[in-house]
Amino acid sequence: MSFKWLWSTGPDGWTAIDCQGGIFGVSVKSPRKPGDRAVVVKHASMPGASLDQANLTQMSKLLHDQGFPLVHVLARKEYQMFLVDKAAVRPEEMESSLRWSLTPLLDYPASDANLSWMAIPQTQANSNRMPQLYVIAARRELINQRMDFFERARIPLTVLDIRETGQRNISAAIKDQEAAVCLVYAEPNGVQLTVTYQGELYLERYIRESLFDSHEDSATNTADQKLDRVALEVQRSIDFVHRNAASIPFDGIFVAPTQSDIGLVQKLQSRLLAEVSALDLNTLFEWPEDSDLVKPEVQALYFNALGAALRWKE
Repeated sequence: MSFKWLWSTGPDGWTAIDCQGGIFGVSVKSPRKPGDRAVVVKHASMPGASLDQANLTQMSKLLHDQGFPLVHVLARKEYQMFLVDKAAVRPEEMESSLRWSLTPLLDYPASDANLSWMAIPQTQANSNRMPQLYVIAARRELINQRMDFFERARIPLTVLDIRETGQRNISAAIKDQEAAVCLVYAEPNGVQLTVTYQGELYLERYIRESLFDSHEDSATNTADQKLDRVALEVQRSIDFVHRNAASIPFDGIFVAPTQSDIGLVQKLQSRLLAEVSALDLNTLFEWPEDSDLVKPEVQALYFNALGAALRWKE
């Protein structure tokens, strides 16, 4: 399982398929340098469709073969992400060390896990702290089955990716990254938060609060309580970055488009001290002519696929 870095010297673009809540696919021509917009060549969706060989084959036909390598975004329930201290071991011993560390955290044998990891960069302010890693674990059986699944559909995978690194890619493209950026994306079952600086992921949080209306909690006070809890967790995350990476300038909070208009920007603005702005994906991507991707609610459906496909070409 490979979580490929967003900078690429190889292909001219990437195709990404996200299969959470349906099947959503995009083919994106990579920008040449930061500041350029990525060009979405093709996009297609099968809302509510299950992940099976017939649907994957149909999605491949809808996207048309652009000759781009394929990224598959794992669904949130298909992997776990842990923050662990980096052991002082030789590089070839790191995987064994991480398996030992994750043994009490996984609900299946650590020997059955596929592991990948990324270092959290250290700053001058926290250079004396123990280095830490984000470790991603997924069942090896699931990963092997998924790769075989795509192979049988004749669309072989190049990269398996996770939702957090896709969001990091989008966050890294927002500005020139002279300051850290907090990006908030609310999906139906929770809120994903990332803090990115100079293209590196410094912090990720998943807040398990649904901000979208449902029959059982449509009362105003319940909705307000959920917003209060989300805002509190966002503020705690920002405070954590300020404490542990005080030398990094902070450039505010951006809120990604949502699948329905829940007024999230305004609601967070009234609850947080930092500046809160709406993320305009039109400044990061160039859409196909007459595409429905100009609509924020459609952008939200493709958000994770867009992030996974957004990789620069040097």
